[in-house]
Amino acid sequence: MTSEPKSRVLYENLDTSFVNLWGLLRHLSQRAFVGRVHVEMDDYSADVFLTGSNTPLVHEVDRAAGTDVLEEAAMHRLVLRARESPGKISVFEGVDEAVAVKSLAAAAKTEVVEPSVAVDEVFVPPSMAVPLIAESPESSANARSDVAMEPDDMIEWQDVVKVSGELIGGVERAVNGATSNFTELFRAARVEMADDYTFLDPTSGSLEYSDSVVRSREELPVNSYVAGLSEALRRVVDKAATGDRARRVRERVALDLSLVARKRREVLKRAGFQAHLDRIAGTRVQ
Repeated sequence: MTSEPKSRVLYENLDTSFVNLWGLLRHLSQRAFVGRVHVEMDDYSADVFLTGSNTPLVHEVDRAAGTDVLEEAAMHRLVLRARESPGKISVFEGVDEAVAVKSLAAAAKTEVVEPSVAVDEVFVPPSMAVPLIAESPESSANARSDVAMEPDDMIEWQDVVKVSGELIGGVERAVNGATSNFTELFRAARVEMADDYTFLDPTSGSLEYSDSVVRSREELPVNSYVAGLSEALRRVVDKAATGDRARRVRERVALDLSLVARKRREVLKRAGFQAHLDRIAGTRVQ
């Protein structure tokens, strides 16, 4: 008598050009689906771990930027990438598939997670009353959440706003120094992302920036603010770092961000910006 398989392939190699990733994730979440959604693109891959009723974590590997992270905030980056870049989506159903491991190497060491596995090798998402992806990125960016990962109780909103202005200023100096127009690029990035992060919409007046100073009309969920602003800055750098000067621009951005990081490292870490610096620059920020 053979035992039933612990997981099965529900969908395989769905094209992101035809399948709305966010709609698929929301559909699975509403079904209390348990398993893993894998997305593969050029120089990028991600796994979304769905546990039926818990907060999904995303294991994101950006080979171009040299980053490998496991966090909730990566969900927004993944959805945005899937809209912009061609890729394939596969869905695996099963309890074993829903275990979020720290790295692919850790996953390869064992097929079944035993109680003796070290705590730093396996991550189980914190419990929630409803699935995180039951709402759209827009609604989650404009409503407060009780998500355990939200760092509002660890850092003052005014500190987040202040340090974000310093980060934008660092990117601005580097981009303008590379003879690009930061103001135009930043505005274009904000317009592109306005549907998912309404506070970035330049016409809303929710967020204003000038001379390394940010003014926010309202207090926002820190995770959404950090994720949205970091992605906007990444797009600015990507547009500025083109052709023969690409490497030089990214190194200049990394240098300016490192200067901010040395002065404000603790605040950046507590707010969540520290984890995004390498990705914004597209290279290592010391």
